[in-house]
Amino acid sequence: MSTTATIAVGSYSRSGSGRGSGLELLHLTQGDGTETGEGAALTVRRGPTVELPDPSFVLWSADGSLLYAVLETDPTRVVAVRVAPDGSTAELVADLALEGSGGCHLAPGRTAGTLLVADYGSGTVETVRLDADGVPVELIDVDHHRDLGEDGTPHPHQVSALPGTDSLAVPDLGLDRVFLYRQDAEGQMGLVGEIPLNRGSGPRHLAADHESEQLHISCELSGTIATAVRRPSEHEPGTPPVLRGSSHRWSVRSVIPGSRTEGENALSHLELTADESMLLVANRGPGTLSALSLTMMRPEITSEIAVGAHPRHFTQLGQLVLVAAQEGDRIDVLRRDGDELSVAADPIPAPSAACLAVRP
Repeated sequence: MSTTATIAVGSYSRSGSGRGSGLELLHLTQGDGTETGEGAALTVRRGPTVELPDPSFVLWSADGSLLYAVLETDPTRVVAVRVAPDGSTAELVADLALEGSGGCHLAPGRTAGTLLVADYGSGTVETVRLDADGVPVELIDVDHHRDLGEDGTPHPHQVSALPGTDSLAVPDLGLDRVFLYRQDAEGQMGLVGEIPLNRGSGPRHLAADHESEQLHISCELSGTIATAVRRPSEHEPGTPPVLRGSSHRWSVRSVIPGSRTEGENALSHLELTADESMLLVANRGPGTLSALSLTMMRPEITSEIAVGAHPRHFTQLGQLVLVAAQEGDRIDVLRRDGDELSVAADPIPAPSAACLAVRP
């Protein structure tokens, strides 16, 4: 018995020494090893490509018919690609220019029919309206982080819905804070709170458990993982009105290194495993992926494995972990067995791979 999954790969084509073509589809087939009595074999078939400048993050629509990508351009652009059910064709159906620059992440909005975009370059968060077919058609809101801090240059790096709440979280690498938003019925974003981190942390990405009782934050500049916990809010006198809409407050409970390796480490992406017992973290200093147990009061590294240079992003496919190694020009294929990581197959060549997404 074998299973096939389609993986979207976004690769840098212009930034720095970008060597990729833009978007590419890969079809991964994994056997269960029952016919040979050996471990599961993995075969890769390359699908269509779409030439685009510097897609920095990719996202599938809920039904898997459309692939969205944000382009790290000036201005930022959001594109949509329609993919055939069998993955044999990919057609660009929308290319929408926004107001911000340096787009680095996009996510579904809380309000149906919207996409949210984080612009690293301009320090903005933008809201895009989708039509009835899910195609991006209009920019409807722009929130500027430059008005939220006296020190530092704003660099929002991700937008993420917090499960079990009505909030959205935006880690800002330049302002050392995670900003909390709500989205109204019209799709407009409103600030309702924030989580302050130590100066120089550089929060990049975050991962919350299914009720957002714990929030794990990868801090790129300090090479650490900050874990914040959520409690009912008790607003103190003098709290700005804009922040009084939050029903919870957050406090950082622990800060630990993302790697056992000495030296500088610029953390990138992190994710929880499906059962939320483990946290996976990519380390761009030593070029490793760490697995951390969450059974103790604070995360604890149980396994760390070498991958290609500059692991910028990764995604999970069952027990497999696929790691986009941007400067290694490859996708590492790992397996997670409990709290241990191992190599599952040879790396897949992928020039300047920056981001990955498994088709639903």
